Amino acid sequence: MGQEEFDKRESIWSVPFVILLLANFFQSTAAFMANTTIPLYIDAMGAGAGVVGVVVGSFAITALLVRPFAGPAFDSFSRKKLLMMMQGVNAIAFVLYGVVDSVPAFIAVRLLHGIGIGCSGPLAMSLVSEYLPIAKFATGMSIYSLAQTFAQVMGPGAGLWLIDAIGFQGTYLISAALLVASVASISRVKEIPREHPPYQLRLGRMFAREAVDKAIVIMLFALAFGGTTSYLVLYGTKLGIDNLGAYFVVYAFCLLATRPLYGRLADTFGPERILLPGVIFFTLSYVMLSNITDFMGLMAVAVVASAGFGACMPLVQSLAMMSVPAGRRGAASNTTFTGLDVGSLCGPLFAGFVIETLEPATGSLLAAYSQMWLVMLVPMAVAFAIIIWWNVKK
Repeated sequence: MGQEEFDKRESIWSVPFVILLLANFFQSTAAFMANTTIPLYIDAMGAGAGVVGVVVGSFAITALLVRPFAGPAFDSFSRKKLLMMMQGVNAIAFVLYGVVDSVPAFIAVRLLHGIGIGCSGPLAMSLVSEYLPIAKFATGMSIYSLAQTFAQVMGPGAGLWLIDAIGFQGTYLISAALLVASVASISRVKEIPREHPPYQLRLGRMFAREAVDKAIVIMLFALAFGGTTSYLVLYGTKLGIDNLGAYFVVYAFCLLATRPLYGRLADTFGPERILLPGVIFFTLSYVMLSNITDFMGLMAVAVVASAGFGACMPLVQSLAMMSVPAGRRGAASNTTFTGLDVGSLCGPLFAGFVIETLEPATGSLLAAYSQMWLVMLVPMAVAFAIIIWWNVKK
């Protein structure tokens, strides 16, 4: 079946789509296990909050450096084969996480991991977009992202349980095995024939101008979300809240409802309009997070947050992919993931800086954590203004 046949389909479901959905699940489960446990691993090594932010966000350095060279490759070569190679790099990085025993060595492995992360995300996004009908594109992208939702149910909780049961090293070996399963799944996908332009290091081949504003919004989202990625578990621990893995389970199960709903509404009314309430929920979740004191408060945050960042990201990515022809979706995906990498790099660093700066002023580390969540409202406000502009000019 060619690209035109997939564009005319009424259903998003096809064998390649299901396979890529499963591959995304395996990859995302490993990623969420790492996101939850790496801050704890570095904290156990005796590092402070600022160093935790450096380690967590350091992968984005190499992810950004590889972007200009990777972007043209996504459209010039087999996306399937490139994706399998990059998932292999990710698997190697997880094996090494279980071997290193110092912060500098961990950062070195994190930089290697950045190469795989920097390429596998946009490759998977551009590859799966080839199998989605245009009429249900936003719905398809939202459902594809549900693989990450199921991974969020399993990954963080499994990661926290595994480090108690078998330690950090064994946990990362299991993560590597999940990535090997992802490679095996991707190998079963039959690619759609398409033209492969020659590999050229030109700006227009590296990035898509049409997707730059979408990348900026994603960067702002990721900048704010970086605080959650790096510090939510540490924050909950300092509050004395037990069973922190439940946050990720509740958040993920709520996404099972919000993401498909947002996708269907976006296909009917347009993603630009549906993004506005999503950002409002995203903002409200951080205000709530700054004021929680117990387990039930944290669970309430999970419910509200599910209608925020988790539901908004697929819609912005859909806008970016629909802004270019199918042959340039590799460049468009590369552009949006560049924004994601910048936000992922700066978010943990910025959050760690805010915590360390506010601790002397507030008199306690816990109060500094609480105020940090409110500071993260600034990038959300800028993103909200850009989305309003999209609606005005539409």
